Amino acid sequence: MIKEIVIPSSLGKRIRNLPKPVRKKFYWCLGMLIKDENYPSLRHKKIQGTDAYWEFTITMNYRCVYRKDSDRAFLAEVGKHEDVL
Repeated sequence: MIKEIVIPSSLGKRIRNLPKPVRKKFYWCLGMLIKDENYPSLRHKKIQGTDAYWEFTITMNYRCVYRKDSDRAFLAEVGKHEDVL
């Protein structure tokens, strides 16, 4: 269960540059990740071939990748599906 989300300053600019509706949904998704990481619309899943990296869907075109370390999530990337590994 995730209790804390860490957003590195290097990701701040990318988040601010998201279209406003996507940015708003992104913050909603972060709240849901803490409340219930299995919430269906997050499409939350572990990234195949990794031990600690997970992803969730923001919209059908945008997603967020993070590293999970016990009860903390360290955001690694946010952006369009094709741009985010």
